[in-house]
Amino acid sequence: MIWFNKFLESQGCKGAVSSRHECKAVRDDALIWVGEIGVNDYAYILDLPCQVTQLGSLQSIICITGFLQTLLKKGVKNIVVQGLPPTGCLPLAMTLAPVDDRDDLGRVKTLNNQSYTHTVVYQKTVQDLRKQFPDAVITYLDYWNAYSMVMKNPKKYGFQEPFMACCVSGGPPYNFEVFSTCGSSDASACPNPSQYINWEGVHLTEAMYKVLSRMFLSGTQSSSICFLEGQETARVNGS
Repeated sequence: MIWFNKFLESQGCKGAVSSRHECKAVRDDALIWVGEIGVNDYAYILDLPCQVTQLGSLQSIICITGFLQTLLKKGVKNIVVQGLPPTGCLPLAMTLAPVDDRDDLGRVKTLNNQSYTHTVVYQKTVQDLRKQFPDAVITYLDYWNAYSMVMKNPKKYGFQEPFMACCVSGGPPYNFEVFSTCGSSDASACPNPSQYINWEGVHLTEAMYKVLSRMFLSGTQSSSICFLEGQETARVNGS
């Protein structure tokens, strides 16, 4: 919000003059993209007591809701909100989690259940905000389903290594060592990162971000009407 307030001020929109026509035009033309917030609350759940992580996830939802409400009350008309990915796909998580904590795709089941619950709550929050601010367009990017779609058929999208990190050390199955992360003397980058989904155990490769971006921008995993996996009711592609 500090950045946005400074932006408005740079356009001469402050105090009593913030309601003038020129300032309204600035807000109407602005597109605010809110990236995933709260992913660390789940990515590191294996290192924290469950109640601590649940508290962190609740605080994330409260923080997101307050932030979006503030933007909308200031007159912003176009907002893109990005959901969470299935955090159980990360090499970091799969290295730390027990080997029997896996879903049908080999991902960490407990983490994915947590981040999916967050996704459901987040979508409900966006739906409520749409009702409160019917003049605004709030587009939801379904990070969860987009990522899962790639994981179900990685070779279709050009990926040969769905679980191994590209820039770390350690070798199969995840090529991840907690104390030899990317940038350390023991780590090295793979020669073909475009074939990997994950870069260094936590963040994705440029190739994976490109695939997800195309899904979002084409409308295949974005909508101005929320839907849940297996519970789609209405959807507007490319909004």
